[in-house]
Amino acid sequence: MDQINAIRNSLLFDDQGFFILVGGLLVLLVTVGLRNKAKGGATGRYASAYDCLTHLGNWARFPLALYALIAVCAGFILMVFAWVYHHEGGFSAMDPDRAVFTLGAALISALLFYWLLYEKVLIRSDKNRYALGTKWYGLPLALSLPEKDRFEHLRIQGRAGTGKTTGFMFPQLIADAQGDCSAVFLDVKSPEGFESIAGAWTEQGKKVIVFDPYHKGCVGFEPLGDATAKADSKLADIVFGKFNTDATDTSKWFAAQERRMFLLVCRLVRGYKDRGQRCLPMVYQLLARGLPSLKAAVTYCRDEELQEKFGAYFGPYSRAQDTLNGILNQIDLFSEPKIAAAFSRPDLNLDLLFQEPTLLIIASPHSNSKVRTGAAMLLRALMQKVYGKPVRTASDGPPIFFYLDEFYALHIPDMADFANTSRSARVGLVTGLQTEDQLYRYERHEAASILANTKTNVYLQGCDIKTCDRLSVQLGNCLVKDKRVSRSMKMGATISTGYVERPLETPDAIQNLPLDEALIFTGGMRGFKVKQISSYKNRRIRKKIGLPAKAYRPVDAPLVAPNYKDLDLPEIPLEEKSAAAKISALPTGQDDGETLGFH
Repeated sequence: MDQINAIRNSLLFDDQGFFILVGGLLVLLVTVGLRNKAKGGATGRYASAYDCLTHLGNWARFPLALYALIAVCAGFILMVFAWVYHHEGGFSAMDPDRAVFTLGAALISALLFYWLLYEKVLIRSDKNRYALGTKWYGLPLALSLPEKDRFEHLRIQGRAGTGKTTGFMFPQLIADAQGDCSAVFLDVKSPEGFESIAGAWTEQGKKVIVFDPYHKGCVGFEPLGDATAKADSKLADIVFGKFNTDATDTSKWFAAQERRMFLLVCRLVRGYKDRGQRCLPMVYQLLARGLPSLKAAVTYCRDEELQEKFGAYFGPYSRAQDTLNGILNQIDLFSEPKIAAAFSRPDLNLDLLFQEPTLLIIASPHSNSKVRTGAAMLLRALMQKVYGKPVRTASDGPPIFFYLDEFYALHIPDMADFANTSRSARVGLVTGLQTEDQLYRYERHEAASILANTKTNVYLQGCDIKTCDRLSVQLGNCLVKDKRVSRSMKMGATISTGYVERPLETPDAIQNLPLDEALIFTGGMRGFKVKQISSYKNRRIRKKIGLPAKAYRPVDAPLVAPNYKDLDLPEIPLEEKSAAAKISALPTGQDDGETLGFH
């Protein structure tokens, strides 16, 4: 009894100490309850409110900012109350004026504390966030990824018409217009992208660049004319993509021959006098005229080293025509005049995206395979720019986010390598798919690498059943009551209640999600559901859709496809004609009056 009385009379159980102890226990219970609250039992549960709000809540914006301010203010008031209670026995002993002053001081201190917290911490977390959707916690709260998580990529999967573009790309592109970042949008429904989102960027005074050969605001892009011999390998990667080392030996031999001849022809075309003729469409036009015209061009180029290298292709046992045909298949897009015009002038400076916030819209319509090939070339050129500086910091310029809707339709063989390495360059990917099997257009190990390096996955209505089965298992099982009634003549009705396991979400329920909902998994958290922020239903975003837009064009002159006939015949002195005749191993052929001009 003496020990019990000693504990009862200790400071822990006096009036002030007991009040503080009970308050601390209540705060602890509430915190633990929020953190571990689960739906059902067993292993299956959704992410708790604590997880969602701590990882994905933006505490710099309303209403979480208001909640934070209330919590800080309540904490200051509680500390003041505890101090007054401990020293004076409660507020009843205080003068009313003093009580009002004390509460006011607590409120001002809370506001000052939150302001300092916002300036030092929260304002940085508010920068370039990616909106995932809204979830109801007393009020509809917006959940969003912080900027650093965007560098670890995001994938959106769902059937056509479920909101991949309007629910997860357009709203964020409009939000990025007010942020400090550059964006690259692959527009598969061109010109929908320019008409919908470009106005929001123009309103903020930022540049909008359009690469759509059939759009009047299209900017010229030409990677050949200013390229150096050192950059030739990058040029081959831009046109052909990454060299496939897993192909058969025969395929690799022909691919290597095509690359070598292509680079030699590029070097040949770079020797033209007219800067407007030094472009990839001229490479196509020269090769399309056949081997005799190519031999004539090599004869007149006056570059002995280049003539010597071409000699290996013009021998009696060479496969020059087969190699030439292989190159033409790769660059057949330049047979279309509009596309040839778009690739004829070096207006587009890709460094601009790394220097200031800029929106680049690249047309890639499913209805035009040649435009898609051109889009793939431009994307590869951007990737080469990223590879050129694999480690970037905030002082090196704004981050860049790629929005690749239905990107599987493009031929980008190095996408897996790009997903692996772009994070350190402050580059993030947002990809859209209808089914995971579309990824297996890449090699299996490349598809696995793309999936493994995507931290956040968004699933919409209509996912394939294989994916739905996997997600159901990933969410786990929960316990549900199982009430059973048995009847017998002797005992009558007997009721027994137990618990059985069932999936938290069945594959059928996942496949038939409501059209405005999404199931999201992100690293370090369990899955959770959100309501989509539709660009056509949300009032704030709808105001930004379709604003007047202006495409940025450094050169106002219209784009014109280069013409092979525009070249001048070089005047060869008599003494040089004899030298040219010595290279008779390279037949000049007939060029039907078309002429070539070289330096």
